Amino acid sequence: MPEDILTPKERYDSLVFIGIKENDVIDFIKVYAEDKTKALALLNSFFYEKGIHPMDFIVVDEGVEDVSEKEIISTKTEEELSAYLSRLGLKLISNGILYTKYKDSIYQITAISRELYETLKKQKKPERMEEELKEVEPYIDLEKIPAGEIPKEYIKQFNLLNLMQDMLVINEAEIDLETILKEAIQGQVLIPRNMEVEESLLIQIFDKEYHREISSAVDKVLVKTPIIYWDYYVDSMDDFEFKKIEERVFSAPIFLKAMKGFLVLYEPPKQLVKRLRRIKKRGYVDFNFRDRRYKIPVNFTIIVETGGDGRWNMTFPITMRLPKLDEHIWLNLIREEFGVKLSIADARRIPKDQRTMSSFKNLKILYRKLKEHNKEKGDVELLKEAIDIMVGTVR
Repeated sequence: MPEDILTPKERYDSLVFIGIKENDVIDFIKVYAEDKTKALALLNSFFYEKGIHPMDFIVVDEGVEDVSEKEIISTKTEEELSAYLSRLGLKLISNGILYTKYKDSIYQITAISRELYETLKKQKKPERMEEELKEVEPYIDLEKIPAGEIPKEYIKQFNLLNLMQDMLVINEAEIDLETILKEAIQGQVLIPRNMEVEESLLIQIFDKEYHREISSAVDKVLVKTPIIYWDYYVDSMDDFEFKKIEERVFSAPIFLKAMKGFLVLYEPPKQLVKRLRRIKKRGYVDFNFRDRRYKIPVNFTIIVETGGDGRWNMTFPITMRLPKLDEHIWLNLIREEFGVKLSIADARRIPKDQRTMSSFKNLKILYRKLKEHNKEKGDVELLKEAIDIMVGTVR
């Protein structure tokens, strides 16, 4: 640990804020560093230097903070934080000034003592805060589906999401389901920042990687309806397990982080889906710690996305079918995108199994590239040439 960690001075890579009572007891800590790893190391070094047990504090906020419009960070620049702590009977002090003139962002971790945490939880929230933390039941706004992502003939089916029931999506059309859901699903839900299963044993629920924060209190966070997308081909099965962060702090599996929202699984193993549905039916997941078992309640909706239903012989409450695009839909997309008409014969040159939204997006890219190099050619000629390239008939 650096010997000067508590010495006030000019700094360029890290900073420590603390909030202290009149008796010099520390109830608030905020550290800044270049990244998460360095911020955690700095926080742990500070705990060690001051003889504080890490379990006596709870992390209430962390993540990247925009400093592009700041040249320095000091107690004078953080007047709002200083005033807030003052109302809690704490004085804000720091170990110097952090120069941020050439930085766009910096990582911060904020922790408060358990005593302060319990005090804040018991405080009656003002009406303004109650309004700020008001939930809005999840729903889908079809008008927010991004243009060009889905044929209009398929849009109405997405109203089925309002039922908040487990769903199998047979996506033969290769529609970008992740993008559509993240843009079109609205609503806001209140989730716990952490679940305290027993004293000093925490499971972290709120995660900035998955949640978009709208507002927050000490122990709860109002987030946009969670939509967590898991892809069998690129993501890990470990995402469905509890992960140890510290001795008595664990990160929740993603189905817990999808609380009150959607867990979207792309081509998942059948055994995984069976396990998750059994957990949902039971209403809780087991969390084992030192020979003790805890029941952690669950509340999430499963969406399984697959390119074909051949292997999905299990029953889902809802099945949404998004078939390959027929010739008429394909031609409508071309007319809407390029403002030209092609014939049925042109559409049929594209094999049926290639008439998907992925292929249509590829066609748009090819068209733009060809136009850059052949500005003298007309749109119809360029489109036909792009189709030749797609289906491999270029000579």
